[in-house]
Amino acid sequence: MNFHNFDVGLLIALDALLSEKSVTRAGERLHLSQPATSIILARLRRYFGNDLLVPTGRRMVLTPLAESLVQPVRNCLLQIQHTVASKAEFDPAVSSRRFRLAVSDYVTAVLISQALQEVARQAPGITFELARLDETIEQRLEKGEVDFVIRPVVHAMVMHPKEPLFEDNHTCVVWNKNSLVGKSLTRKQFFGLGHVAVHFGHASAIFEDWFATRYGEIRKIEVVTQDFEVACRLVVGTNRIATVMSRMARLCAAHLPLRLIPPPFAIPTVTHCLQWHRYQDQDPGSIWLRAMLRQASSKLNPVHYPKKDPAP
Repeated sequence: MNFHNFDVGLLIALDALLSEKSVTRAGERLHLSQPATSIILARLRRYFGNDLLVPTGRRMVLTPLAESLVQPVRNCLLQIQHTVASKAEFDPAVSSRRFRLAVSDYVTAVLISQALQEVARQAPGITFELARLDETIEQRLEKGEVDFVIRPVVHAMVMHPKEPLFEDNHTCVVWNKNSLVGKSLTRKQFFGLGHVAVHFGHASAIFEDWFATRYGEIRKIEVVTQDFEVACRLVVGTNRIATVMSRMARLCAAHLPLRLIPPPFAIPTVTHCLQWHRYQDQDPGSIWLRAMLRQASSKLNPVHYPKKDPAP
């Protein structure tokens, strides 16, 4: 493949330089020496008639033209990669492929741990990297740095395929010796007591905004963590509350001194969905793993859903 002396190798090098903004780091990523990478950068500069990378103090920054090339170049490489992959055969029994999934500790505990048991039986050579959900996850999926994201459907990206996996609702968790909360929880107690909140980057604002819009009040958040299991641990020994996914609440109550209480009002059910890059849609390996995750989701124990708000 050659377009006026611009081949796929140059495209890969351009992507590395645009991503790393450093000749040295781009060279390491390409397994090239710094002089060899500098020669490639000079060739790219001649091709585009633009410096692409310019020094500013002790670092290099992208020119406006280079900035405009970042996503198109990445998209082009991803399309080439997944077009080739879609033509290749995939045999899970002998594959040594590595999948990268961005998931919460909750999804890991209730779904991924079960799914990987079956994967280990069918595909012992396949490996996995589990990454955190954070404010960069959409960019990482767009760049092909993760293969799948599992999170509430309300946060899903509109430009990439997705499918629902399972639903869950919320449970309030308190220490079993909490002196202010009995077997039930009133709305006044819910908003009056301190909370341990689980936040994932900017997306978590939706949950807090829901309380403000629906009830005209916000939670008194005293501790913030990124993990549901940690949130459950942090209420122990205190009078704080954590509102977490019900399946995780039950798992934690099996080994922590906790009491599980229904929220004092109905909180919308959460549908967790699986999302992947559009260029992976026809990739046989991706199709196979999607089926495995779908199968594992179908085996989850059902949850019970409140029909209406309890009395305040």
